[in-house]
Amino acid sequence: MALKTVASSANQKPRPWKIWWLVAIVILLLCILVQIPAIWLLGKFAPDSKLIQQVSGNLWHGSAIVQLPPELSANPSSVVTGSVMWQWRPWALFLGKVGMDVEIESGQTRLQGQINRSFSQWQLQDWSGKIDKQTLSSVVNWQLPDAPIQINALSLSYDKSVGFEDVDGQLTWVGGEMGYPSGNKIYQILLPAMRADISNENKDNKQVIHANLVDNNNKRLGDLYIDNDAMLDVSLTQRFLENMPEYSGSAPADTAVVSVRQPLLGGQS
Repeated sequence: MALKTVASSANQKPRPWKIWWLVAIVILLLCILVQIPAIWLLGKFAPDSKLIQQVSGNLWHGSAIVQLPPELSANPSSVVTGSVMWQWRPWALFLGKVGMDVEIESGQTRLQGQINRSFSQWQLQDWSGKIDKQTLSSVVNWQLPDAPIQINALSLSYDKSVGFEDVDGQLTWVGGEMGYPSGNKIYQILLPAMRADISNENKDNKQVIHANLVDNNNKRLGDLYIDNDAMLDVSLTQRFLENMPEYSGSAPADTAVVSVRQPLLGGQS
């Protein structure tokens, strides 16, 4: 009987108590981390930042007031502010990422979606909402229609060595009258209702964002490209320019007749 007891004990595997201790310590450290005040993190990693104000909450859940840098504004004398609220997504850690649900508000602009950050890239996932005229006017020096731009399920990934990947989504705009300054003159154009189908495309061995502009009848209006240097390439077709009263050119409707390259943000003219 004693020999049977000894043999039975020898066949029992040792309890993995060390693994459970390790799991408990990791969970404890995560609980402590997410409770760190957000204002302390800001002071630690961006102590001289004047763009983020009135920070409240912690890494798990919080909010802040963000101010647009003057160099990115079309009118540096005006201050454009908005609120940002975040909610940590702990399950993103299983994919090797730090993820958050984010909501942005500025004037009538409302955007919400997910932000993920890994060692090599950052991601925007499933962003939807609208960007109103006031917000658009703060970054471009144009006379814009009152209608907001609607954003539908926009997602993208950015890797510095590759560019933009996994880009998908759609922008819609009902259009209206717009004044576009060029030199000392403002050109008026009656924008049709349009849609921008968003994707990524290889250009000069880099993946860039491509917005294919079409009207309600799926007729081509032009193309927009955004590269890694935040430069915007605009190509507009004859069909698009026929909406400008002062335009007198003639070409096949799908022909690109205007091409412009300029910074994406800032005081364009």
